[in-house]
Amino acid sequence: MTSEYRILYGDIHNHNALGYGVGSLERAIDIARHHLDFFSFTGHSHWHDMEPMEGGREAHWLNGFQRLEEGWPDVQNLIADANGADDFSAFLGFEWHSSKFGDQCVVFPEDHRPLIRPNDLETLRGFCRQESALMIPHHLAYPKGHRGVNWDVFNCDCSPVVEIFSEHGNSEDDRGAFPFFNHSMGGRETTNTVAHALDSGLRFGFVASSDSHSGFPGAYGEGLMAALVKENTRGAILDAIRQRRTYALTGDRIGIDFSADGAPMGTFLGARDSVEITYDVQGRDEMDVVEIISGGEIVHRDFAPPARLGGDTFAEPVQLRLEWGWGPWGDLALERTCDWEMDVAVEGGRLLNFWPCLQSGPFDEDRRHRITREGSDGLSIRSFTSRRDAYRGNPNQSAILEIAGDAQTRVALSLRQPVEQTSETSLADLAVTSKNFFTGPFPKEAYQWHRLVPLKASRIAGRCDVPMRGGCGHAYLRARQANGHLAWASPVFVG
Repeated sequence: MTSEYRILYGDIHNHNALGYGVGSLERAIDIARHHLDFFSFTGHSHWHDMEPMEGGREAHWLNGFQRLEEGWPDVQNLIADANGADDFSAFLGFEWHSSKFGDQCVVFPEDHRPLIRPNDLETLRGFCRQESALMIPHHLAYPKGHRGVNWDVFNCDCSPVVEIFSEHGNSEDDRGAFPFFNHSMGGRETTNTVAHALDSGLRFGFVASSDSHSGFPGAYGEGLMAALVKENTRGAILDAIRQRRTYALTGDRIGIDFSADGAPMGTFLGARDSVEITYDVQGRDEMDVVEIISGGEIVHRDFAPPARLGGDTFAEPVQLRLEWGWGPWGDLALERTCDWEMDVAVEGGRLLNFWPCLQSGPFDEDRRHRITREGSDGLSIRSFTSRRDAYRGNPNQSAILEIAGDAQTRVALSLRQPVEQTSETSLADLAVTSKNFFTGPFPKEAYQWHRLVPLKASRIAGRCDVPMRGGCGHAYLRARQANGHLAWASPVFVG
């Protein structure tokens, strides 16, 4: 990437048993430390205008609020202690529900802060101003009055960014991928979407967070945010959020460099007739398209070249995804949790980098996913998979490897659990086809090396000029991979 900034990945909205989710905060911190650069725990705190529910089911929420209140002293201490780790930042926070005003996640800049439970939005906003805390609205696109965002009372003072994506789905518009269907609050309402708010003149940046209730911050596929920082500190991360140098991801850690007239994403520019947009997008799979959106329209599209083989396939590093899971489903009455243990070695090449893609299910307080370096060119993987409680039905876990090598470079895999197996596969073979392996007869679990991704098929860079009607407007970038994962860069605002 050409930007002067470093990209950090985090999740600033997630839950556990200190609320009405599951899992300990200690577990959540351990998970976050392993595969994120920063996170905030935002326990469920209050729902002032909740109506009575059939059979007294509001007790589910009320008991969760009480658990957070009683555990708040421990929450403060655990989050403060988590900041002792090098290159990892933890933030204290809580989530406030409101049918009328929409849900808000409060994120504190400092440790050991009070938990409040106001009955109106202005009191909450006044508290956030006093604390210099963030107040981030989420699951925006639900209908107003049903815990969707209320743009009528939106104020960028404490809310420089909004949550465009989470496990609820995609709030960008009412027709985009990942519709709302996981919960009981209805579908997406056009006038509550991000697209509508931007076209109405509101100004904000984009983040995504998981909103996982399984005590699993950074859950793959449920939402992740990136912050452009010059150093990995809490202050630098908060500054990036306040300046909207952030972008939202559905899961894969796509790298984005996006600017307008040389200014980074999130910048407010003075009035001008047009802006020169430059972008450099590095996918973690084959890229499909990069789109620039302004005034509610796609004003520019740039497509990746097809992943055809050639003499230059290995002139630059390639990416390779290893995925494991599958296995029996509920209809067979054979659902189980499968433990995995394997080592991967790159032979005749170099392992440059790797990215974990760890999903939240199944919940287990004691098991942990661990993907770590084994020597200079290998990985040690310990994991577990199950179809039980799998987010949107996908039980699998995966990791992406970046490898420098040639056609003869091989990836050797030694599986110890759930069975003992070994295999070696060349990059030449993986340039042509994926490789599938099974741990036993149907319907046992399986694992797969995906077909490799050449650099030229995973990167899109370019520029375009975007007119600004009347000297003002906005423009943002949306990127889509061939596997469906999305990223949204915060808008630049003109005039």
